Amino acid sequence: MTGISRLLDAIDGISEFTGKAISWMCLAMIGVLLYEIAARYFFLSPTSWAHESTTMLYGTFCILAGAYTHRHQAHVRSEVIYHVLTLRTRAVLDVITGGVMLVIFSVFFYIACQFALDSWQSQEVSSKSTWGVPIYPFKTMLPLGVGLVLLQSFAHWIRDLRVAFNLTPEKA
Repeated sequence: MTGISRLLDAIDGISEFTGKAISWMCLAMIGVLLYEIAARYFFLSPTSWAHESTTMLYGTFCILAGAYTHRHQAHVRSEVIYHVLTLRTRAVLDVITGGVMLVIFSVFFYIACQFALDSWQSQEVSSKSTWGVPIYPFKTMLPLGVGLVLLQSFAHWIRDLRVAFNLTPEKA
C-alpha cells in the first residue's frame, strides 16, 4: 500500500500547495480595491476595471480554494449524529456519500470543461464594463478547481475505503 499512500500524499500536497498559493490572491484583491478607493476619492478618477478585476479574482480564489478546504475537511457540514457513530460506520457512510460525490463532481467537471472550451473558442470578453477584458482564462479556473476538488475527494474516498474494510488502523 505504499504506492497508494504516496499517491494520496501527492494529492494532499497538490491541494496544500494550491491553497497556500491562492491565498496570496487576497492581497491582490485588497491592492486593487485600495487603488480604486484612492483613485476615486483622492484623485477623482475612478477606474473602469477595478470592480470587475476583484470579482474575477474572488471567483478564482473561491473555486481554487475548494480542494484545500476539502483536504482539511473545513467545509460546513451537519454532524449531529455522525460523531456518535463508530469510526468504521462513519467510514462506510463516507464511502457511500463520497462515491455519490465523485460521480456528481465527474459530471460537473465534464460540463465545466465544455463551458471553458466554448469560452475559449469564442474568445469571450466581458460585457460587464467598458474594459472588455477576455474572460476565457477565468472560466478555465472552473474546471481546474472542480478537478482539484475531484482529486481530493478521490483521496478521501480511498482513505475511507481503507478504514471501512479495515485496511488501515485509523482514518486519516
